[in-house]
Amino acid sequence: MRAVRSLTTAALVLALASTAVACGGDGGTGQDDGHAAASGAPQGATADPGADGNGKTAVAGLGKVADMNGVAELVKSATECDGFNHDNENMFADIDGDYVEDDSALAAQITATNKAFSIKDRASCSGESAIDNVHKMMLIDDMATFEAAYKKYQRSDGDTHTRYFVGQNFAVQLNGRSSEEEALVRAGTLGINCSPNFVPPAGFRSEPAQVDGCVLTDYVG
Repeated sequence: MRAVRSLTTAALVLALASTAVACGGDGGTGQDDGHAAASGAPQGATADPGADGNGKTAVAGLGKVADMNGVAELVKSATECDGFNHDNENMFADIDGDYVEDDSALAAQITATNKAFSIKDRASCSGESAIDNVHKMMLIDDMATFEAAYKKYQRSDGDTHTRYFVGQNFAVQLNGRSSEEEALVRAGTLGINCSPNFVPPAGFRSEPAQVDGCVLTDYVG
């Protein structure tokens, strides 16, 4: 039921705002503690500042994709992304909840998550660093809705770490190394963190997201 489909790079349409993804910090060098360096991101075409409804995420210098293949290509620029599984029945246990055997109940569970998080498409892939889990990819219809749902999820979980990385219209969770998350930031994403206890070290970005209580950051940790 979950067919593996091949990727085509021609489908990638990723626009990056000319604003750097990160600035300051250690002068653009990597860090040994697994945190994203405060360095400039590759520049590309200017992103549409109104694409997300109010321009907030566009101002942050985030990338935008045309479709799920675009998300996968961005992930592939940061880490291995094999066995591309573009199936809306992909289950993401952290936000979908515990797996259930009944197909109809599982479908209802995923549909409810998609509605709550404004997910219009989902896919996954794997790699050497994702043996225990998969890299999760989502196209987001309304980023403010996604942030609000993620805020509720993260605060109920009590986790203070940055787990998901967002662009203007997509979200990714890498189950990999911190160096790969750093590469994802440089490729045009920022981490979303809604923990009230999250404070990045000096030199890293912490900008208000669309939802109060959430920030966009280039700190990986």
